Amino acid sequence: MTTSEKSSLLKQNTLCWLGALALPVILHFGLSDTKFPWPLILPLLLVGPMLVSNTLLAKASGAAMDDASQR
Repeated sequence: MTTSEKSSLLKQNTLCWLGALALPVILHFGLSDTKFPWPLILPLLLVGPMLVSNTLLAKASGAAMDDASQR
């Protein structure tokens, strides 16, 4: 994997986490007048970015996670 591909994956990872951090703020202002308990779903909102981040960082580091489990 080239350096530019690794850099691209790390940029995608950063954007993924910035979006994950911005989403609760958007929901807070968007749902502040409702009685919806949005903080309760916050862990569920972060599961997706955590999984995507793990995949992107594994690709960037060059570690093949599937190969290790098959040995």
